[in-house]
Amino acid sequence: MARQQVAVAMEPVTIDEGNRDIEKVLDADTTELNSHTLIDAVPEKVTGPLTKPLSVMDIECGEAQTDTVEHIQTWNNPPMNKWRLLGIHCGFVLMGMNDATPGALLLHIESHYQVTYTVISLCFLAPAAGYMVSSLLNSEMHVRLGRWATTLVGLLLMCVAYSLICWAPPLPILVVSYGLVGLGIGTLDAAWNAFVADLKNVNEIMGLMQGMYGVGATISPLISTAMVTSGLLWSHYYFILLGFAICITCLNAYAFWGETATKYLKDHAPGVNEDGESRSRLSEALKNRYTILLAFVLFFYMGAEAGLGSWIVTFMVTERHGDPAKMGAVASGFWVGLTAGRMGLGFVTGRIGENTMATVYLILSIVFELVFWLAPSILASAIGVAFIGLFFGPVFPTVMIALTRLLPKRLHVAGIGFAAAFGGAGSAVFPFITGAMSASKGVWVLQPLVAALIGLMIVIWVTIPTFEETGLRERICAALIGRKKNE
Repeated sequence: MARQQVAVAMEPVTIDEGNRDIEKVLDADTTELNSHTLIDAVPEKVTGPLTKPLSVMDIECGEAQTDTVEHIQTWNNPPMNKWRLLGIHCGFVLMGMNDATPGALLLHIESHYQVTYTVISLCFLAPAAGYMVSSLLNSEMHVRLGRWATTLVGLLLMCVAYSLICWAPPLPILVVSYGLVGLGIGTLDAAWNAFVADLKNVNEIMGLMQGMYGVGATISPLISTAMVTSGLLWSHYYFILLGFAICITCLNAYAFWGETATKYLKDHAPGVNEDGESRSRLSEALKNRYTILLAFVLFFYMGAEAGLGSWIVTFMVTERHGDPAKMGAVASGFWVGLTAGRMGLGFVTGRIGENTMATVYLILSIVFELVFWLAPSILASAIGVAFIGLFFGPVFPTVMIALTRLLPKRLHVAGIGFAAAFGGAGSAVFPFITGAMSASKGVWVLQPLVAALIGLMIVIWVTIPTFEETGLRERICAALIGRKKNE
């Protein structure tokens, strides 16, 4: 009936020019019919402030395009985000302490178990299996367990591993424990990076968050080497990590309370169907070339970062003949630089352009890697490795931001989870390769390996399309191409 009324209203009507009253009535009727038709055709929208981002279903249905204002969460809205970010930042301190510990204690672990570099490097390789398993499970865990339970699973895995390592168990159990740590960190990387990536001012928050990783990696060599020097067994340092992990677990359990599977599915509705939804998203993310390219960037990045962080002390002792009790400070210098770069340069990166600045950071990292490699003195090497950390540090959060800009929102958890886990595998594989090569060639192989990894990162990064808001790299390339044409 409504369609017939609209059809009648749209037909031309002949009206006597003198009868203005009839014309007004018909105009009013036509307007009323059209307005009712529009109201029926357009879904009713709820007005008012929103405190959470639009769901994936909203974006896929085109609702996001009808809003003129983008409603996203901030660091303090909703208020519980303050506690969530506190728990996440503390968690990244723990991750940094964890990753910097094996390198600082490598000589003591090797002496305790009486094994070669190659065998002890299994402690670096074991987490790779954990990282890769987590990359396959992250999206499924979010769907079935929710963000709250997923976070707790990752933290509890680390607690179990530390409770085993702190007693200096037999070598096979030690290797399995490091694998559990890798599984836990891979799970937390996906959950926390995906959460922060959807917040406002992501450059600054992501830089601070990743900078807390550097804080943990800075203090860890100092504390662990001081404990061992005082006569304590190397594994006793893990009692500190265990206590810290328990506190962080409690904090995150409070902060993410209510983030259940139902809540997650409500905010991240499946695109096609609910059966196999997580697998479909992971499959879709893996078919996206940006996921693969950026995953390899992180693979080489974390390989170079972990390779340096794990072998700096050994390199300085064997190649520069430094005092083992003092070379922990050189390793801390690398992590101090990395922390300062992530926290400070994060405020510069977004204002100038992520594409452009990441390229500059990588080039400067290679320059100071050559200083660290070729300078014969301890002081010059220490300065070189500190500046490597300064310029190398901001690259990781920039890659995380690139993933959120180049991938659809529905793929953030799957894409970030896979890329972070794949990168975490690099942090285990390349220290192992360094250890295996050092057994026959010497620790000096660390330097050309790191330089090659940074070079590969540059090659891949320049193929990533411009996603920065300033478009600086695009303008530079256009200017260069224009100049070539003129020449």
